[in-house]
Amino acid sequence: MIRLSNVARNYGVHEVLRGVDWTIPPGSRVGLVGPNGAGKTTLLRLIAGLETPDSGRVDIVRGTSLGYLPQEGARLPEGSLLEAMLEPFREVYALERELEQLHHEMATANGERLETLTRHSGEVQHRFEAAGGFDLEIRAKIILGGLGFAPADHARPLREFSGGFRMRAALGSLLLRRPAYLLLDEPTNHLDLDAVVWLEAFLGDAPSSLVIVSHDRTFLNRLATSIAEVEGGKVRVWAGNYDYFRRQKEEARETARKKAAQEAHRVEEIERFIERFRYKATKARQVQSRIKMLERMERTELMAEDFSWNFSFPPVTRSAQRVAWLQDLRKSYGPQRVLRGATLEIDREDRVALVGPNGCGKSTLLQILAGRVKADGGTVELGEKVVLHYFAQHVLETLTPGRTVLEEMQAWAPALGTQKLRSLLGIFQFSGEDVFKRVEVLSGGEKNRLALARLTLDPGNFLLLDEPTNHLDLPTREALEEALAGYGGTLLFVSHDRYFINKVATRVVAFAQGLLSSYRGGYDDFLAAARGAGEPRRAASESKAAREGSRVPPKNAPGPIPAPAVPSGPLQARAQTPRGTSGPGLHASREQKRMQAETRNRRNRGLRIFRERIVAIEAKIVPHESRLKEIEAALAASDTYKEPGLARALGEEKKSLEIDLAHLYDEWDEATSDLQREESGSA
Repeated sequence: MIRLSNVARNYGVHEVLRGVDWTIPPGSRVGLVGPNGAGKTTLLRLIAGLETPDSGRVDIVRGTSLGYLPQEGARLPEGSLLEAMLEPFREVYALERELEQLHHEMATANGERLETLTRHSGEVQHRFEAAGGFDLEIRAKIILGGLGFAPADHARPLREFSGGFRMRAALGSLLLRRPAYLLLDEPTNHLDLDAVVWLEAFLGDAPSSLVIVSHDRTFLNRLATSIAEVEGGKVRVWAGNYDYFRRQKEEARETARKKAAQEAHRVEEIERFIERFRYKATKARQVQSRIKMLERMERTELMAEDFSWNFSFPPVTRSAQRVAWLQDLRKSYGPQRVLRGATLEIDREDRVALVGPNGCGKSTLLQILAGRVKADGGTVELGEKVVLHYFAQHVLETLTPGRTVLEEMQAWAPALGTQKLRSLLGIFQFSGEDVFKRVEVLSGGEKNRLALARLTLDPGNFLLLDEPTNHLDLPTREALEEALAGYGGTLLFVSHDRYFINKVATRVVAFAQGLLSSYRGGYDDFLAAARGAGEPRRAASESKAAREGSRVPPKNAPGPIPAPAVPSGPLQARAQTPRGTSGPGLHASREQKRMQAETRNRRNRGLRIFRERIVAIEAKIVPHESRLKEIEAALAASDTYKEPGLARALGEEKKSLEIDLAHLYDEWDEATSDLQREESGSA
């Protein structure tokens, strides 16, 4: 149990938290949300004991283990990747060494000494098993595989990895420890889509309570069972996932508005009575009664409106129907072949999302199209009247150090006056003295907002966006989604934000071994189509490979999926001689039992994947059915037809829901059939 009582935290004159009361019981799965600077990271650091409150208390039940992942700068001990992962388990190594020493002594002991050693060996072995000694290294390798590390990486020194992969290793170390509470601050920042989906599935099964700060709305929707919103220095807890929280909050805000309006009307009536009869002696008692009534009346506090902002792209010139044609593109970086003959056609007004694991060539393809990188082979053709603009993943590459925010805008649009540019920058939250900040001192989110502001001056009619949502908070992501919905040109973008892809994309192009496969629709449509076509399902949350962290071969690759390698080293699982017995036969029996248990566990994990798929589909069906009933009731009410256009809108929504439900019912039938086949095959 974690409890914050009247917690306040200030940084100088800036009050971040004030009077926070928040209880996080065991088993909680909390999404911690709020605008940038609201205090989300501060709350995690207070709970983790890295900061102390200026007033109030943070109480944690004695013996509760915590694991905290910061946004940046997590550190692991030096050594190889696998050694760094296993470093927190030094006591398990000590138990194994003690067991080895006891068995060595038992080989020459007899009589009472042998009995004593055997008894002690049994006790140590029990502690070793309870600490997960037999499967610790296996679990470490599974986690590393899920987070995108290859088996060859395990022995590499940790210092050789990039900052992003070191953060992945730090996350893996926390997952291996399985603390009672996992405090995760933007855990998906350094992960590609495959790793995000694997992490989602892993955390879904993890025994730890979760407190997660994330701008990934799909991640929050699938993991959170409650949302803790940080607003105005306080924390308010809402039941449900992120989407449900948004609906609940809007309903609560509307209810508060109506209640406040009713109260204001009642107050107005009472005040009119008081004013009318204040000086009439025969009404003095009633006047005094109403004055006291006003003093006792509870007033509903209106909820503050969510911070939101919006912008739009200007109209663009019309390009040719075929905007771009990429044929047989090839590109290598030294011995690493990234593109192996990629071919892609992009038509006018396409909204194409590129997906695939890190390093597969997504950014390279954008850079080749933008003329930043030269292909080793193949052709790139742009259509007539195509005006291409490129938004780089590392935005500072396209900004000029030394310039101020305002100077950067003036360099792009010298004809526009300073006042117009400052007004535009104000829309992107650069107000007052902010416009005189140097670009090199801007935060990641500020750099992205400046680059977006610059794009609105002239986006061209073919826009390449490489991770445009990086460092953006939720309101800014939603504003970008709305702006792109109104953009009149063609869009090719890379994103790890599945929610963003679903909102923006009309087509998904997936990378596999340097080649491209195209799917109509958003990310969810891509997953459904890829499963139906028998594509590798590493990206699907239902994927067993994603659960277990094993590597999936490319499409049409010969041979079965390789099983995870059997680990070696100091923590390799080995049978121990039970009390009072010895000999190779019993050793083999224990090893056989362990292998049987692993087989059962793998089978159960496979069945759980199918069951969770059914639960996920049912979770989509229920709100659709509820909404359909609401619409049918509304269409049966006469008042609906008094408002122009309402009945037609409801009828269109009803038809759309019925189509979606038909697809969901088909998915449910397929999923239940798959489960039945798997159960019969596992029996």
